[in-house]
Amino acid sequence: MAVATQKNVASLIRKTLDRQAAVARTKFSFKKNQIERILLSYIRDDNSGPYNELINILRDYPLNDDNFRILFEDCLSCVVLLGRDLKTFVDALYCVEWANRDESLVEIYSRFVLSLVTAHTYHCPRLMASLVKLFKADGENWDEKPSQEMVSRWSNIHMIIAQIVAVVPMTSDLLMQTVIAQFPYYKVGCFANRAYIHNLIWISKYIPSLVEQIMTAIINKMVDMDANVDREKNKVQDTMFEMEVDEKDNISTTLDYCMLEMLNWLEDERNSVLPIMCNVFERIVLPTYGIKHVQFLLLYTISINQQCADRVFKNLWIVAAGLHGLGPGALATRRTAASHLAGLLARCVRVQNSRLIHYLKIMAEWCHSYITATQESTVADNTKVHGAFHAICHAIFYLVAFKNHYLFMSKESVNFVESLNLPRLVTCTLNPLRTCPPQVTRAFSSVTRSHQVVYCQAIIEKNSRLTLQNTVKKYDEWFPYDPYTLPVSGKIIWPLCMEYKDVFKDGDDETQYTSFKRKMEAEDDDYLIPSPSQKLASSLSNCISPGFKTSESIMM
Repeated sequence: MAVATQKNVASLIRKTLDRQAAVARTKFSFKKNQIERILLSYIRDDNSGPYNELINILRDYPLNDDNFRILFEDCLSCVVLLGRDLKTFVDALYCVEWANRDESLVEIYSRFVLSLVTAHTYHCPRLMASLVKLFKADGENWDEKPSQEMVSRWSNIHMIIAQIVAVVPMTSDLLMQTVIAQFPYYKVGCFANRAYIHNLIWISKYIPSLVEQIMTAIINKMVDMDANVDREKNKVQDTMFEMEVDEKDNISTTLDYCMLEMLNWLEDERNSVLPIMCNVFERIVLPTYGIKHVQFLLLYTISINQQCADRVFKNLWIVAAGLHGLGPGALATRRTAASHLAGLLARCVRVQNSRLIHYLKIMAEWCHSYITATQESTVADNTKVHGAFHAICHAIFYLVAFKNHYLFMSKESVNFVESLNLPRLVTCTLNPLRTCPPQVTRAFSSVTRSHQVVYCQAIIEKNSRLTLQNTVKKYDEWFPYDPYTLPVSGKIIWPLCMEYKDVFKDGDDETQYTSFKRKMEAEDDDYLIPSPSQKLASSLSNCISPGFKTSESIMM
């Protein structure tokens, strides 16, 4: 106990001394040309005492406005002296707080910085790093828009970055390298990541040549967040005490607000960034398996731009079918492309039904051609060899089940479904139902049986017996456009996403938003309403269908 008391006393004494030293330091006053004399004395006479003392002051103590003005006016007049030998002093100058100061003082700092990089370009990397680092300063998250104080501070930083790039154009590459290197770790918190992304988007508006690189950097980091959301949820479930979890600053909250920033960017800069979003999706998101949120940026993109929708669907089909002329491509990517294609056609409210008809037709034609070409195959049961065929068949089954209200609404549409010759796909020796996720199999079988298009029960029972006799089959149960569960950005996404309607229930298709709203209105007033993520989640791990409601009508 005595030892603890001594430590407390020592700590108080140390804090008091530090405070007194800080007060004493802030009472000092620079004299005009004093900085230049100290630097010359160090360079010519190797007089390091005043020089080191000056560096300590700049690093450790705040400057009032008068000292700030004298310091940078002096430095501006002797910028020619600030060569490599004075790197330590220049680095100390970067530590001086300047972004929140009066406009005239920011202008002095700006003139000094531009003179410095013009005279000594080797200072650029550390200067750029010091500027980008300011985007990661602590702050409070915002709802609709950042506070005026934050905007004013960020505006000053962007002004200087823009001036540097204008004076030394090659620094744009350096800026991009710095941005990537300094990207906050996703566990740092919501504000740090959101503010950083907000400012990267700001940079893209005055340096348009960096738009694609900036979007690539952001999407890469968001994919990392997305991949770790489930790990975080599992960790929370395993945690014994709720006090150990910071509910306000978890990864899903961070990702939610980062998604909001990206959605606002896509909306504000439609013509310039939507095609770039398609490029980034194809390079980064498409080859990535298992994420649940970032791909909804693409759903939003095709919802507000029909040209992008045409391009996305065409390219997804080319990849899934192996038609790009560079070889068939990786099986995993082809399967992922088929999943994205089916998910977007099924889920996106603004996808025209004519597109659904077109892609169902070409997918079925491709599958029938594949069956014909492999009838003589000796590896008919090898799901790895025929993995792409299985994936495209699964996409067809998914779409027929999901869009059943449209596909079976009239005699004409039923005739179209019959023209797909689905019985041949189901009964072929390649047996795509054997590897189809059970929830899709059940829904597809129920829908097609009720309309007397296909009878799958015998095949399903046979596959069940084979599964019992052999190793248990692990089905691919990832559906990239399952219900979106992030509550803040979800307000933008939900109205664009279609909910599954089971064939035996009346009513029009509804969006995820209207479905959620209807369920909420049906709840008793005294009932504890779960969060949007709890209400909207469809747990595929528990064999709940891919947006398909688990009702008895679709269970076998």
